[in-house]
Amino acid sequence: MAKLPNTGRLNYSQRKIHPKSPDLYGDITFDRSYLRSVMEETDGDEITIRLDAWQNEGNNGAWFSLKVNTWKKTEPTLTPPPRPAPPPVEDDPIPF
Repeated sequence: MAKLPNTGRLNYSQRKIHPKSPDLYGDITFDRSYLRSVMEETDGDEITIRLDAWQNEGNNGAWFSLKVNTWKKTEPTLTPPPRPAPPPVEDDPIPF
């Protein structure tokens, strides 16, 4: 099991007993609040979760560490920011 939420690991299979056996196996652990937010943002039945992977070498051979890519492009705002109020104008006559 992964130690950090939204991370995981894939290992190369050491026991490929059939041509259709998987080449890699592993787990990914999701944070419940992340899954909840992804489900709320999606109207359809399919949900795509983007993963990033890094290949590593260890005592038992090569493996991949995984991380959920949670980056979202922010849309630029179309309304300009509010202007500051002009300074007050004094209507008093000029003192002499």
